[in-house]
Parts: sequence; C-alpha cells; structure tokens
Amino acid sequence: MATPGVEELRNNHGSIESRQWTLIANGATPLWAIVRAKDGAPDGWAPKPGLDKLDFQPPLEPALIPGSSHFLAYAPVVSNTLADSQKSAAMEQVFGAAQGELTWRGRKYSYILTPDLPCFPFLQ
Repeated sequence: MATPGVEELRNNHGSIESRQWTLIANGATPLWAIVRAKDGAPDGWAPKPGLDKLDFQPPLEPALIPGSSHFLAYAPVVSNTLADSQKSAAMEQVFGAAQGELTWRGRKYSYILTPDLPCFPFLQ
C-alpha cells in the first residue's frame, strides 16, 4: 500500500523542527527510514517555520513539549486518485482513526499525532 505522509516533529527550545520518514523495502520486512535532503543535516532535522499556517484543528502546539518528539501521519480527506485512497486507508489501518484536520496548499488532510511509529523496525 501507499504510505501516508509521516513527519517527526519536535520542540527544540521553542523552535519547531521536523524530519520526514518513509517506508523502504527490505526483503519481506519494510523498514522506517529518514528522508534526508541533499544539503540537510545528517540526522534529517530541519526548522519547520509556518507550521501554524496549516490551520491544525485541534492545534498541535500543546502536544509539542520541549524534549520530546511526536510522529505526524497525514493523508488527504478527499481522495482524487487511487494513491490518495491508498494513503488514507493505510493511515487509518496502521495509525488509527484521525485526530484532526489541517489545510496544506488549499487542500484538507486528516492527521494523527503519535509518540511512536507503528508496525515496522527502523533502518539502522
């Protein structure tokens, strides 16, 4: 199935940072792996300015306490393609029921905020 969008968010002394995660194939067992930008930090973390402009309902900020991180999984509310439908189905099956919605580039997404990535091990 398609993987929903997955980002890890943390509050680094008042500045919100994120890094993107994806599933990669490893034989029969998929692995969670960080998506690193070519010119980005080796650990994948980067500032996430403008998070407040995504109109999270309910807001994320109360959950983002300094010293901890959370995983944000998101998928389109309205599926325009088969891939959108698969992302939405995978998000619900793997992460659970949506906790809220956000708006990105004029499009609504449902989201789930969780302290752990489910199901699969991490790439070492």
